[in-house]
Amino acid sequence: MRILRAFVLMPLLSAVLVSLALILSTGEVLAEDIAPVDINEDREVPAFDLSQGHPDFILWDNRLIASGENNPALDPPKDWTNGTFLCHSDTDASVGACPTVDQRNLTSRKPYTEVRLRFVERRSRAVHVVTFVGYKGLPGYIEQQALDEEAGCEEKKLTLLARIPATEFKRFPSGGIWDAHWKLRLHRRDRGDVSEVNLKIKLTITDTKNVQIFLPEHNTTTPTVDLGLTGQVSRDGRTTGRRNIDMCLYDGFGSHSSWFDVRVEDQGAIGADPPRDTDVFSVIHDGMFGQKPHWRIDYHVSYSHNGERRRLNNGETVRLQGGSNTEARSVYLPNIPVPVVCKPMPLTLETPEFNAKEKRAGSYMGKLRIIFSPSAQSL
Repeated sequence: MRILRAFVLMPLLSAVLVSLALILSTGEVLAEDIAPVDINEDREVPAFDLSQGHPDFILWDNRLIASGENNPALDPPKDWTNGTFLCHSDTDASVGACPTVDQRNLTSRKPYTEVRLRFVERRSRAVHVVTFVGYKGLPGYIEQQALDEEAGCEEKKLTLLARIPATEFKRFPSGGIWDAHWKLRLHRRDRGDVSEVNLKIKLTITDTKNVQIFLPEHNTTTPTVDLGLTGQVSRDGRTTGRRNIDMCLYDGFGSHSSWFDVRVEDQGAIGADPPRDTDVFSVIHDGMFGQKPHWRIDYHVSYSHNGERRRLNNGETVRLQGGSNTEARSVYLPNIPVPVVCKPMPLTLETPEFNAKEKRAGSYMGKLRIIFSPSAQSL
């Protein structure tokens, strides 16, 4: 019985080994024969600030495009290493500008291709062209070859490499969300265009050094504005005032911030008696501290946001919601060469009616501070 059991087990074990060998052999053949297909991929560069830039960013690192035997005798031939990557235009950077015709065995050429690609800022629609490098890879034979170089080899794999250098990231003109779409054609001289490669690239860039409160009617961030009282004093001394201030908030991020924090405050009427209401701001008579009502002129500050007008409390922070559905305005700002989008927040200074005869004659001055902090600063 022992001999019989040994005799029965041996054929079964052999059958298992043969079966496994066939499976492994079949898998190896399939791995070597990869026909090119259309490729659609996305790349998102990690968020960075313009003042700091970003290291070189790899778009593709030996991305396998096709693999097959380099044997023209086969029908059809599988010489994918003779394939080239061509742009749709050699001048129009909208989907990438690079050579559109393949070249054969030009040994004096650089082993890479310069590509010019247009990026568009999502809200302002500002345009910026980036220059980067692309390579054709033939692993095991040559690591880098120009994209349009038609030079095959004994190896069987065709790969794609591309890299945006660090110097290009600092050249962007403004913060924002920048998008690009690079299109390439995989071309074979004996077949024409075989497949298409599409790569969508997204950059998230902040520009914290240029966060600012923009006052379009003034050439300075500390303008002098009157309350609009002059010429409105009636014979009985009753007067009011109103002054509009155009203001727009630039977050250094193309107004993509999810929120905008704003605080408005004055220097205060020190020791005011009676105390001022929370929504009161004041200008003070020169040389006085504004404790008494006849030493100061009180006013209110209101703002407009998304069609609604609201009054501000002195020293209180209000949060304006951002997002793509909120108001935005395209403007040109100092030191930024392209239009950017800011968030409108026009202010109105309203002086309630008072009797000018009850105020001490002279000049009244005050400082209104506006502090702005967008969510983009925490990216």
